[in-house]
Amino acid sequence: MWEMDIGVQKHKKYGIVYRFNKFNSIDIMQTKAENILNPLRYYLSKDAKKRLKWMYIIYYECDGNISQAANKIGISRQWLSAIHSKWKKLNKDPRLLEPISKAPKNTNNRQRISQETENRIIEVRNKYHWGKDKLETVLNRDHQIKVGASTINRYLAKYGLLNVKISNKNKRAYQNKMNNNGQINKQKLRPPTKIKDYKPGALVEKDMKFILKMGQFTNPDKFRAKENYWYQHTTIDSFTRIRTIGLAEDSNSKTAVAVQEETENRLPFAIACENTDNGGENEKDFSEHLEKNNIMHFYSRAGTPTDNPRVERSHLTDEVEFYQHGNICKTFADQKQKILDWEYIYNYIRPHQALGNLTPMAFYELWKKDSDKAYDITKKWQKYLNKQRRRLNNARRIKKKEQINKLMQQIDRKLANNYN
Repeated sequence: MWEMDIGVQKHKKYGIVYRFNKFNSIDIMQTKAENILNPLRYYLSKDAKKRLKWMYIIYYECDGNISQAANKIGISRQWLSAIHSKWKKLNKDPRLLEPISKAPKNTNNRQRISQETENRIIEVRNKYHWGKDKLETVLNRDHQIKVGASTINRYLAKYGLLNVKISNKNKRAYQNKMNNNGQINKQKLRPPTKIKDYKPGALVEKDMKFILKMGQFTNPDKFRAKENYWYQHTTIDSFTRIRTIGLAEDSNSKTAVAVQEETENRLPFAIACENTDNGGENEKDFSEHLEKNNIMHFYSRAGTPTDNPRVERSHLTDEVEFYQHGNICKTFADQKQKILDWEYIYNYIRPHQALGNLTPMAFYELWKKDSDKAYDITKKWQKYLNKQRRRLNNARRIKKKEQINKLMQQIDRKLANNYN
C-alpha cells in the first residue's frame, strides 16, 4: 500500500518514505531490503539476497499477504511460506535465508583419486612441506595431476601431515568469537563505515589517554613509568559525539571494565558495537565484559589511529581546551571531579562543528524529534569532509607539465650513467 508521487514513495501502514529513480527500481528495492532487513550488513550470497527481497515484498509491498507476494514474485505460495516461517521464527536473521547446502550427506560412492596420485601428494608434501594450495599448483605444473586443494588437505589429514596445533588454534579462535546464539561478537576487523552514522549507540569508539601527574614524579628516574600517570578512558558515540570519561590509577583490563560500567550508565542509550585499539586494557576481562553484554567488539589496525578517528580527535580537544589551561590537580579525587565537569561542558555546552554547531546532547534530542534533519546535518558534514580531502589530495600532487618534465629530466640525468 504505497502512496506515489514524483520521485517519492510512502507506505501508508508503516509510514516509511523513500526517494526512488524509476530507471533503477530493482537496485533500489535491493538497497531498501538491505537497509531495513539486514541493518548489520551480514554477508549474504546471491540467493540469500534474492530471498531478502522476497521478505521485503511480503511486508512492504503486499502488507504481509504471502499469497499475493508469491504471485507477484512468480513462485509457489508453499515454498515462500516455508522460507518466511523459518526466517520469522528465528528472529528474522538474514543469514538464515541462505539456501541449504546441496552437498551429499553420504560420499561413500564418490569417485576417489588413484593410489598413484595419493602417493604423489604425500611425496611432494614430504619433500617441500608446503600447504594444500602450493601443492595443487606444483602437482598440476610438474606432474600433470589435477586435484583440488580440499582433496589434498583430506589426504594430508589422513596421513597426519597437518599441523594439528594450528588447526586447533583456528577452531578455538572461531569458537571464542561466537556467543550462545551463534552470533560473532568479536572481530579483529575494522567496523563497516555505514554504522558510524547509523544510530545513537550503533558504534562507540574507546581509547585511553595518559595524564601526566602534577608535581614531582613518583618515579623520576623513568619518565614513562606507570607511577607517573593517571589513565583517562574515553568512550564516544560515533553518531552523536556524546562522550563519557572515566579516570583510573592503572591500565589493566579489570580497571577498564570498572570504568566501562561506570561510563555506560551515563550514556542515554545502549551500546551495540564498540571499536577499540589493540591495547592490553581492551583484552581479557574487558573483552569478556563486552561479550557478556552482547556488544560486538571491533578492533583498529595496529598503529593506525585513523581507524578510531573521533575518539582520537576528542583527545586532541582535551589537550588543547582542557589540560593546557591548568586543569591538572594534585589528587586523584580532585582530578576525577575536574574531568566530570569537563565531560558536562563537552556534552551540553560546547558546540560541535560536525553536528551543525549543536552540542552532542542537543543533536541527540534533535535526532529523537526529527531524525531526517539530524541525518541531513551528518550528510552535509561528510560532503564537506570529502571536499576537503579532494583539495588536500590535489595539493599534494605534481600536476603542472613543467614540473613533471623537470622531474623526468632529473631522473634521466641520475640514471644515464647506469645504462652506459
